[in-house]
Formats: sequence, C-alpha cells, structure tokens
Amino acid sequence: MKTTRVIAFDNPHPEVTVDVYASAVAQALEARYPAFADEFLGLFSHTSEEGTTSIVAVGSELSIECHNAGDALELRLVNGETVERERSCKLDPEADFHEQLFRAVAAFVDELRPFLACHHGLPPSTLFLGGWRCGIDPKRPGEALVFTIPRVACRLAAGECSFTHFESGDLHDVGARLVTFPYEFSLSTNPRVTKRQLIPECREYVDALVGLIRELSGEAEDKVVIGREVRLTLQTKISPILLLRVTAPARGKKYEYVFRWRGGDSWVGVSPETLLIKQGADIVVEPLAGTRKGSDAREKSGRYREELLRDAKETEEHETAARMFYENLSAVCVPGSIKRVESRNVIDLGYVQHLKSTITGMVKPGMNVFGTLSAVYPPATIWGKPIALSGQRIRAYEKIDRGFYTGAFGFFTLDDSAKFALAIRTAKMSGNNIHVYAGSGIVKGSDPYREWLETSLKMSPFLTSEFLVG
Repeated sequence: MKTTRVIAFDNPHPEVTVDVYASAVAQALEARYPAFADEFLGLFSHTSEEGTTSIVAVGSELSIECHNAGDALELRLVNGETVERERSCKLDPEADFHEQLFRAVAAFVDELRPFLACHHGLPPSTLFLGGWRCGIDPKRPGEALVFTIPRVACRLAAGECSFTHFESGDLHDVGARLVTFPYEFSLSTNPRVTKRQLIPECREYVDALVGLIRELSGEAEDKVVIGREVRLTLQTKISPILLLRVTAPARGKKYEYVFRWRGGDSWVGVSPETLLIKQGADIVVEPLAGTRKGSDAREKSGRYREELLRDAKETEEHETAARMFYENLSAVCVPGSIKRVESRNVIDLGYVQHLKSTITGMVKPGMNVFGTLSAVYPPATIWGKPIALSGQRIRAYEKIDRGFYTGAFGFFTLDDSAKFALAIRTAKMSGNNIHVYAGSGIVKGSDPYREWLETSLKMSPFLTSEFLVG
C-alpha cells in the first residue's frame, strides 16, 4: 500500500501570476530533487474566466504506458522497474489507429481502477499527468501514450498552494519552504541561435501544397492539415522552463505546459485550444480553426478580426472542424445533450487571431474519458476530413515527424475528471536544438504561400522572442 501526504497553505506570493509562480516551483523542485526530475518533469497550467490553475510535478511513482509494436498495442502499468499489469491488443490495419488506441486505453484504465484503489490504496483524486503522440504512421513502432502518477505534485491557484507526495525518506522537506520565493527567469546572456533550418524549405512546401490542392475536391468536407518545422540550434542549452517563460504570450493564452520523461526530450507549449474537458458526465470541446494575423494596434487588430469573420475559406475550415466534433460526439453522448453554446467567436492571442466554437455534451453512462477520446481524436483542426484519406495525404505530403505535436497534454484522475490541451504552438527541445512546429488547414481554395505565412505566424511565440537572438 502506498501512503500519500497532502500539505496545503496560502499562496506565499499572490503578487506573482500563477503561471509564472508555477514555473518558479518547477525550477525549485527540479533543483531540490534532480533524480526525480530526471524520471519525470511536468508543468500544466490552464487559464479560464475563473483564473489560472497550475500543476507542477516531478518523479514517477507509477505510470501507464502504451507502446505501438506495429501489429499490436502493448499496455503496461509500471512501478519503478516492475510491470504490475499488462495487456496486448492486436491492431486492425483497416481500422482507425487512434480509435483503437483510445478504446484499448479506456478498457485498461477501467481494469486498473479497482487494482490501484485496493492494492495501492490510491484515492479517486489521484492524478495522472501526460499525453499521447499523433499517430501519423500507425505502422511505425514506438511509444504512443504515457501518463505518470508523480512522486511530488504541487497545485497552485491565486489564493492557495498544496503539495501531494508519496511518503519517502527523500521527501521530508516538501512544503512551503520549497516555494518561499520566485526564481529568476531573466537571461543574463541571450542564447544565440547559431543555425536556423526550415523543414521543408519554402519552395518545397509550396510545391507540395500545389500538388495536394489538385487532389482536393471543392466540397466543404475535404480538408487536410499539413505541418512544417523550424529547427533552431542554440549556442548554449537552456532549460525548458526558461524557454516557456520567455516565449509565453502575454495575453490570450489558454494552456502552458512542459513535459519530459526519463531525461529525454522536453516538450514546451502555449496551446490556445482545449481538446476535451470532462467533469463527471459533462464534457466540453473547443475547436479552433480559421486564422488571421494579430496586432498590438487596436485599429489593425479590429480590421484583421473583420477580415477573418468575412473570409469564406476560413469560415469553411472552421465549420468543417466544428461539424466533425458535433457529429462524432453523438456516438458517445446522451441523445439531445450536445449543444453548440458558442459559434465562431474570435479569440485574439496578440500574434494571431482564431475562430473558436464551444460544444458541450453529457457522455453516456459507463463512458470514460478515453472512450470519449476514441470518438473525437484526431479532430479536423489538426488532421482533416475524411479521417482515413487525410492520414494518407499527411503521410504523402508532410515532411516532419510530429511526435507529441498535435497529440495532447494534460491530466486525468482515477474518478475520471480530465483536462487535455491540443498540443499546438508546441516545440521539442533536444539538447541545444529547439524544434518548432505549426500546421494549417488546406482546402481547395487555399493559397500555398499564404499557408506558409500563416504557419510562420503560429510559430511566432518561439521564433520572434527577443530572448532568442539570431
């Protein structure tokens, strides 16, 4: 049986914004428990009308891992070096990979719940932090999904903080003393970019889109999302927490996150898009599709907003994504419960503006969060429609390895609450390299060079940071 301890106290720095303070706590935990941070480092912040809440965590007490073996999914519950539970699910090459993935994980999690409660004594509020990769090539072996129960987790809000940790002799000093002051996030010397590589180059990208557009029909339901990458090589390595702080936009943000497992690559993101929130039987999805540039000048920002609302191509792209969510939710939601409560609202992130809709529903009894994800992922906002044909087109025309980009990051609990951000506006840190990703929705009326400019705008939090000097 595992014993957990909870320590709650008033936020000692209410004058510091919660997201910035969460980054300070992450630095403090990483410095105090480097071995735990090497196992797992996670930071996940969500900003809503009610304010910002953040979760910061280190260490891996238990983890749920799913490996794609090419012809089967191998699922494991891992405790240190021990595999406590495992299951293998054969893959049907004719069926959708992600649907099979989430159905397998849904069944595995349902199987684990009583075991974790009885064998390990874990309460319903137990938190799993993690995410999954976008499975562009289902035949490619590799890690598909990983969620971790951290050894130490800190929840932060404007008025309070709390630590939850497993009893251990290494954790005798967890508490307010760890977070009594914010760490410093300014750079004494800006990290110099020594190399900038475009993958693919502009001409290759435009030529590929010209070929793709020839294949598309003029129907509204024919869309595919193609991504590209900019790879920055820095003269000196910086921490993922620092990269998050120097690139996070000052306004309009929804999610901030950093995830790293086993001392490997770090994933850093500032996603504006909610993939799925689940509380009890209630769910929320918020598709973003349709883009225009942003501006700090109010007059220009207003003009771009009106252009976005009038643009037929952007409206068509958004409506395709929203309809796909609505239709797919009907398979997992109680009939009559699905409502589109917000339609084509413009959100202004400063560097870019998007059309956003909000769709709510109530899932059928017995349907857990991963069962729900089997119906809605991948959304048209990062993949396209029709699903199978879009996958073929992405494999044919896209020149990058997405990894966790356009997957998702977030958390779920043993009592099936969940919050997942779609992993867009996301970069991978590998040694001195920063891999920045962005994509755009391609329809028959797309202009390839305009799509190149749109992806550049989406990358701008990372590429135009004053702290990354070319």
